[in-house]
Amino acid sequence: MTIEQKKISLINWITNLIDERVINQIEDFRKSSLNDLPKEIVELLEISDSEDLKDCVKHTNARDILDKQ
Repeated sequence: MTIEQKKISLINWITNLIDERVINQIEDFRKSSLNDLPKEIVELLEISDSEDLKDCVKHTNARDILDKQ
């Protein structure tokens, strides 16, 4: 399974979670992992989180860019 497939699988699993306790544990993990990051990266993540999606640029990868040329 590729990393992309793992992420999609996790997203689907989280989306279907009903147990709030598990969701809270995931949120705690997220918060604790942010504490391990450099302050500058956390600030960038917070800025990114606050942006309106309509103003964001769609993510691409090198294959997408090369296929268009």
